[in-house]
Amino acid sequence: MNGKGALAIVVGFGAGAWFGGSAVRKMLVFQRARHWPAVRGKIIESLVLRDPGRRNATHFRVSHEFVIGDRIRGDTPRLSGEWFWNNRPQAEFVARFAPGQEVDVFHDPRDPRRNCLDRDDRGGSHAEWVLALGGTVLAGLLVWLEAAR
Repeated sequence: MNGKGALAIVVGFGAGAWFGGSAVRKMLVFQRARHWPAVRGKIIESLVLRDPGRRNATHFRVSHEFVIGDRIRGDTPRLSGEWFWNNRPQAEFVARFAPGQEVDVFHDPRDPRRNCLDRDDRGGSHAEWVLALGGTVLAGLLVWLEAAR
């Protein structure tokens, strides 16, 4: 086996392990978040930003605040992360939250700074499962092809 083949195998299995571990961690957070209490909060900012350096690339920001003893400002609208498959679902998600809108904010009772607006949206974690599976399968295919030589 040459060095490039070995590197590709290591990178493939490494990416599979990294993205798989991240997806499992998010899955555990989803399970805990199902039991988080909700408090009323308010949307401070909700917008989609275009990245001028990259064609059709957008980012979003949804900030909210709520009070549990202290005023807490959050910027994690969904637990599955900021990744969307394309711009349309991202815009639809952001459109759900208008500045000034009253919303339920779900928070970890042990640490209210861990909070979210949508604890059911798992769309961002699907990409991690795809990458974990893809990296592992491709690395396994390379091992199999090398063994077949």
